[in-house]
Amino acid sequence: MAQILPSIFGADIMYLQDDIHFLEEEKTEILHVDLMDGNFVSNIAFGPNQIAEMKKNSKMVFDVHMMVQHPKDHIDDVIATGAEMISVHYESTPHIHSILQKIRKAGRKAGVVINPGTPEAILEYLLDDIDYILIMTINPGQPGQTFIRKSLEKIRQTKELIGERKIQIEVDGGVNKEIAKECAEVGAELIVVGGALFSGDKKAQYQALREAIK
Repeated sequence: MAQILPSIFGADIMYLQDDIHFLEEEKTEILHVDLMDGNFVSNIAFGPNQIAEMKKNSKMVFDVHMMVQHPKDHIDDVIATGAEMISVHYESTPHIHSILQKIRKAGRKAGVVINPGTPEAILEYLLDDIDYILIMTINPGQPGQTFIRKSLEKIRQTKELIGERKIQIEVDGGVNKEIAKECAEVGAELIVVGGALFSGDKKAQYQALREAIK
């Protein structure tokens, strides 16, 4: 069954604690947290210290999406935050295997992220080293973009590539309730939502999103 992963980057920074409390009350299982360095992507967001502080004050599973150049320089700090899920961009390092193996050795779930322009075929030789695949459905690091429709075919193809392996597909970018439904129908199990959840009536938006993927 698919589930919604709220992206805390989409929340109002002035009410971050309130929004985390809201998500806890809504029995959210997994919180998606972006880590951006201002180099791999233009934005800068939650560093390891901020993630660790949020983690200390939450019972949710943390899914940290590393949008950084040279992830090997940051991976120890991210593991130390206590995050249970950590994903790294295929495009960010020539040594993706070693980082994924390090994440798993630390007892965490390891994910690999692919950008819209990266074909899913590159995952073939990584499938034995990952627990989930994060398919970017917009270009990473900039909110407010439109969902790339070709991503639905990419999700289907990735599902076929995975076969019988116990690897989950996650999607992130430009998702609203209609798109969440479409993504779930073609095989996405973890659906990241930011602005479409945190703008307006959060409770009503969250309920609508959950209903859409049932």
